Amino acid sequence: MSRVFARSARVREVFTGLTAAVGGVCCLFDTGDGGPEQVCRLNGAPSREMVSGPVFPGLAAVVATWPDPGR
Repeated sequence: MSRVFARSARVREVFTGLTAAVGGVCCLFDTGDGGPEQVCRLNGAPSREMVSGPVFPGLAAVVATWPDPGR
């Protein structure tokens, strides 16, 4: 399934679309092979940033961008 997700823009669109449709904050692609995850959708916008990259050095940095539901 990870290979299909990685190779098919249409499959990624389905999952990111589902994330958007339910008001999800983040759609994260994890190959399951120990490689870095890719943020596909974050806070209502498409993304191609990698976790462990310059923008998101770790998952905590991704979570830190999420809106605070208490506000």
